[in-house]
Amino acid sequence: MLRDDLVVEISMRTDIPMEDVEEVLEAQDEVLDEECKGKLMKKIICTFGVVTIFLLGTITALMILDKKDKIDIEKMIKKYTAKLHD
Repeated sequence: MLRDDLVVEISMRTDIPMEDVEEVLEAQDEVLDEECKGKLMKKIICTFGVVTIFLLGTITALMILDKKDKIDIEKMIKKYTAKLHD
């Protein structure tokens, strides 16, 4: 059903002027848009938080392994930066 048809149908059934029905439907659309934006923002913040925690965990694990002499971070950095320059 098209929006104009919906406005006409609601107006006829409830005896409310069409202009008032249009205003209410526009207000409802604005509310729904705000809700969608809010949900999107929450999703972005949660994703950013998860990625940040993952990166901090990775860095912590690398630092612990370097401290226990299981890996050599300086050697790895030199190796990969050399590959980037080639």
